[in-house]
Amino acid sequence: MMEELFSKKQNYVQFIKYVTPSIATMIFLSFYTTIDGFFVSRFVNSNALASINIVIPLTCIVFGIAVMLATGSGALVGIKLGEKNEDDANGLFSFISLTLLGIGIVLTLVFLLFLKPILIMLGATDQLLPYAIPYGFVTVLMTIPMMFKLYFEYYARVDGSPKIALLMSSLGLVLNIVFNSIFMIVFDFGILGAALGTFVAISISGSIGLAYFLSNKSNLRFTKPGINIKELFHSCYNGSSEMFTELSTGITTFLFNKSILVFYGEDGVAALSIIIYIYYFFIAVYFGVTVGVTPIISYNFGAKNLEKIKESLQHSFRTIGVSSVLIFLFSISCGKYIIGLFTQDTFVYNIASDGIKLFSFGFLIIGINVFMSGYFTSIGNGTISATISILRSLVFVCATIIILPYFIGVNGIWLAVPIAELLTVFFSVLFYLKKGRIIFKESLCENA
Repeated sequence: MMEELFSKKQNYVQFIKYVTPSIATMIFLSFYTTIDGFFVSRFVNSNALASINIVIPLTCIVFGIAVMLATGSGALVGIKLGEKNEDDANGLFSFISLTLLGIGIVLTLVFLLFLKPILIMLGATDQLLPYAIPYGFVTVLMTIPMMFKLYFEYYARVDGSPKIALLMSSLGLVLNIVFNSIFMIVFDFGILGAALGTFVAISISGSIGLAYFLSNKSNLRFTKPGINIKELFHSCYNGSSEMFTELSTGITTFLFNKSILVFYGEDGVAALSIIIYIYYFFIAVYFGVTVGVTPIISYNFGAKNLEKIKESLQHSFRTIGVSSVLIFLFSISCGKYIIGLFTQDTFVYNIASDGIKLFSFGFLIIGINVFMSGYFTSIGNGTISATISILRSLVFVCATIIILPYFIGVNGIWLAVPIAELLTVFFSVLFYLKKGRIIFKESLCENA
C-alpha cells in the first residue's frame, strides 16, 4: 500500500491534493499560540499578550526536541520502508518513542523546578511576571503531550496517512478555541485559562495519534524496542536542522524582546508578539509543503527511484515559488487588518502595522530555505540541513538584530529576518547545485 502511495506518478494537481493535508496541519499547529494570544489580548491585556512571547523560548525547546527526533528518525524509517526493511523500521520507531518519553519527563521536572528564574532570564519584567508564571507553569506541564502530538503527526505522514495528522491538528484547533472560551469567558480564569485550554486540546488530539499507532490501521507498529544508540545519534544528527531552527527561534525571540523593549517597552513586546503570530501562520505553508513531500523523497531515496524524486522536487519548487509571492502580497495588503484582530490599543497597533510592512519582505525568500533544509534531511544529509537552519534562524538573525538597530533604529528589528533569509538563500542554492542534485545520483550509482 505504501509503495503504491509513495511511488506512483503525480501530476501537479494530484501533488497539491496530496500535500494540502500537511499544509493544513502545519497551519492549524501554528494557531495554538496564536489563539492564546487572541483570547489573551481580547480578554486580559497587552501585558498578558507580551508574557506569552516571554514563554515562547521554553516552547521552542520542547518543539525542537520533538521535531528533531520525529523528522530525523522519520526520514530513516522512511528509507528503511523503501528498502522493505519493516522490522528495523518498527524497531526504530518504537525506540525513538520511548526515548522521547524519557526526555519529556526530564524537561518537565527541570522547567518546573527553575521556572521563575528562567522567565526572569528570558526578559520577564515586574509587570509581565504575574502573567508569565501561570502561563509558563501550565505550558511546562504540557511538555509530554505536546511532544507526542508533534511526533505522531509527523509519523502519520511517514506512515502514508496525512489525513490522520490533519485530523489531529484540526480537532486540536477546534478544541483549543472551545476550551479557551470556556476557561477565559465562562470561568474568567484570565491568562491561566488560555494555557489550560491549550493543554486540554493538545492532550486530546495527541491521544488520537497514539490510538492510531496502537490500532491495526497503521503500517508502523510498536514493537519491543532494542537500545540502539547509533541510530539514536543518527536520528538526532539527521533532524538537527529542525532542532536548531526551534532552539534558534527561542534565542532570537529573546533578542527581539530585548531589542524592542529598548524602543517601546512592554507595548513593543506585545506588538512583536502579533507579528510573530502572523509569521508563524504564513511560514506554516512552507513547512506544510516540506513535511508533506519529505516522506515521499525519503521512501524513494531508499527505493532508488530517481524519477519520482525529480518529480517531487519540481512540484515542490513550483508550489514554494507561487505561495511565496501570494503570501508576500497578502501580508503587505492585509497585515494591518490581522493586527487589528489582536489589539484595540492604538499604540500597539501602530507599532505592529509599521513593522509588518518591512517584515513581510522575508516571505519572498523563507520558503526556499525551509524546503532546502527539509530536503537534505529527507535524503539523510543532516550536515547541510543543519547548516542551512543554523544560518537562517540563528547566525544571520542574531547578527542582524544586534547590528541593524544600532544603525537604523527600530526598522532594523523588522528587517532582521528578511535580510537573514536573503543571506541564507545564497547558501541554500549553492548547496543544492553542488550536493542536492547529485547526492542521490551518487547513491544510485553505488548501489547499481
